[in-house]
Amino acid sequence: MPVDAEAIDALLPQTQCGQCGFAACRPYAEALARGESDINRCPPGGIGGMRALAANVGDSRDGVFT
Repeated sequence: MPVDAEAIDALLPQTQCGQCGFAACRPYAEALARGESDINRCPPGGIGGMRALAANVGDSRDGVFT
């Protein structure tokens, strides 16, 4: 099942801070949708954000939330 960048973007905090290494939340969401980035790159989103992203992109790696 394809991952939707718009749905991922809606889960992000929209701080546009660049802490993820991307210029804004949307480019990060697009990279996640393409499988080119990890769900743990958004510090403002915290663990709750990572859990939401994991559920959306199907990431079930053990230990990702520790």
